Amino acid sequence: MKRIAVSISIILLACSTTLAQESSDDSKFIIAPYLWGTSLNGTSAVGALPPLDLDASFGDIFDNLNMALSLHAEYHTGPWRFVLDPMYVSLTVDLATPGPGDPKIDVEMWLVEAWAGYAFTDEWEVIAGVRYQDQDLTLKGLPNPPFPDSLGVADDWSDWFAGLRFNTPVGSNWHFTFRADAAISGDSDTNYNTQFFFNRRFGESKALNLGYRYMLTDYENSGVYAWDIVQEGPVVGFTWAF
Repeated sequence: MKRIAVSISIILLACSTTLAQESSDDSKFIIAPYLWGTSLNGTSAVGALPPLDLDASFGDIFDNLNMALSLHAEYHTGPWRFVLDPMYVSLTVDLATPGPGDPKIDVEMWLVEAWAGYAFTDEWEVIAGVRYQDQDLTLKGLPNPPFPDSLGVADDWSDWFAGLRFNTPVGSNWHFTFRADAAISGDSDTNYNTQFFFNRRFGESKALNLGYRYMLTDYENSGVYAWDIVQEGPVVGFTWAF
């Protein structure tokens, strides 16, 4: 496995179970492009470098964003749900470090979730799947000496998770969705995720998704990379159902 460091993630996770609630016997396909405006808080370490304290708001990250692509897709058939959620982020971040130099981090990151769910009531689903992260990082502008002008690292890791998802209507045009899951096996020491959404429906096949996501990851590849970070922030998306 490649291993890496990265400090940021405009990830977001999709919402929108909403539109598949009409009939548990009907098959439906749901797609939802979205944006997760996440902040970062915690520490990261690359190789022999001392740990870096990361404290970046969504505004800081958005100002340095090069590209962000994310999509949530679900297929529903009867009580079963099959979900794929890939996200790609490319950005450059300034680092505040003691001493000379003007260090920056160039980051390319993939976050991919694949999972299945089973609706055991009209409102509750049990879910289980895998969360995969792949990151390429280049540190530039390091104090030289003692460090080289630039230092690159790459890493990837995955975690199996299980959890629950809850869906319920709120009035005639709104729907509330809540999801919580935690890693049960994998490369991270700790990884858990929670999110909620208020989904404003437009007819039977469209919805505006407004929510919030919190994810903690504590991962260490000794001597190569460490990532002990809380990512949290608002999520905005739009859903189509077919």
